[in-house]
Amino acid sequence: MHEKFIVQIDASHCTSIVEGVAHFGRDYGIDCWRYRNLQFESGKIYGLIGEYGHGCMYLSYLLGGKINFDDLKIYLNGTRIVRSDLERISWNLEPNRQFYGKKVVKKAIESACKKNKLESGFAEIQEKFCLTSKRENMKLKNLSGERWRASAAVGFAEKKKIFYAPYETSTFYYDMCGSTLLKALRELTDKGAMVVLPAGSDDFLKYIADECIFFKRDYDIDRLRQRYQELFQKGDWIL
Repeated sequence: MHEKFIVQIDASHCTSIVEGVAHFGRDYGIDCWRYRNLQFESGKIYGLIGEYGHGCMYLSYLLGGKINFDDLKIYLNGTRIVRSDLERISWNLEPNRQFYGKKVVKKAIESACKKNKLESGFAEIQEKFCLTSKRENMKLKNLSGERWRASAAVGFAEKKKIFYAPYETSTFYYDMCGSTLLKALRELTDKGAMVVLPAGSDDFLKYIADECIFFKRDYDIDRLRQRYQELFQKGDWIL
């Protein structure tokens, strides 16, 4: 379905250590990323691991073309690209607050298959992504455990290359993969797509991701503890 590709992030020209305040649909808040050079390959699932606010969701939405690059340089197969290039080839696994969240599952897949002249029809994609027939006439945003599988199926039919997601817990992925999400994600990567999943820990993702990228905390706990001890010893402790 997809040709192999590599996405490279070049942070060598960034002028700021920490950058970025972004809004991510239902997950409003600040999410900052300590810039670093990274490379992502097609055909892989990546776990982006860190506490909320440390940049894993920021990077996910950056790869989805939802955030301005600022001082970053991003390359696709060696060619420098802009935000709209990533947005054109990317697909959010979470359909809530996405324009396609209001689409009906079966109609969306059939329309995409026809538009992109896919050999696969709805029945084949329905089987590959484990979509139940009783929910095929529902809107994507109204689905529950099947929501991400259905979104992945529509993105597959739309021939998207990068599938990204909002920040979730390890428990969320455990529950979703318990309802065969992993099969849907492997259908994507087996056809050459790339999947990025931001999460609070690798407790579960380390078993399903091909590679985990860790985001270190940006605060020094030991230094803070030492400062509190010094204040206490000097009698400057204020209650």
